[in-house]
Amino acid sequence: MKPDMQTEPAKPNRRDLQKEETRRLILQSAYALFQQHGYEATTMRQLAAHCGVGLGTLFKHFPDKPAILVATFEDDIGTALTSAFNSLPKKNLHKQLRHVLSGIYSYYAKNQAFSQVLVKESLFLTGAAGQIIHAQTMAFLEQISALFAAAAHRDEIAPITDPMEVTLSFWSFYLLGLTVGLRETSFDVASQVDLVSTLLQAHYPLLKK
Repeated sequence: MKPDMQTEPAKPNRRDLQKEETRRLILQSAYALFQQHGYEATTMRQLAAHCGVGLGTLFKHFPDKPAILVATFEDDIGTALTSAFNSLPKKNLHKQLRHVLSGIYSYYAKNQAFSQVLVKESLFLTGAAGQIIHAQTMAFLEQISALFAAAAHRDEIAPITDPMEVTLSFWSFYLLGLTVGLRETSFDVASQVDLVSTLLQAHYPLLKK
């Protein structure tokens, strides 16, 4: 018998690398123009000119502006979320929730001007783009719900009949902290994490166990 041979992953070719570089340039231009002119006022033609590609090339990467907005969500917020959940404290629900909040809010704080545009527009996206944002939001809520369920299972907090009910309250407090932070001259991450933690404990005394 021939020994098992591990197949090395195929290296990206020049065309793939060029496509990825073009995509990166488009998103960088979107960051700049959305902040400068606003999301609604920015046109696809302006985006193409700003990043130095033809309009046809731009449409090959992104069919419309909502698709670009979704891409920023997937690339940036997705990375922040993955990093936060991959480095969670093993136990202690409050530390876990504060860790997640701090990771996400820190991204918004570092990119505050663009984040104001991103949050405002993404909340009201419809169609395919809106469905993607909704799916990402639900995936996030499922992860948070699992943290509540696990904490109850290890008897760290009082039993919870419906972890998603508590999670939705957490979500509303999270949005409040995000909105307050983005409206400030400088997003104070620690203050908004404290705000969400305080509200959650006040509304759910069972979490103080």
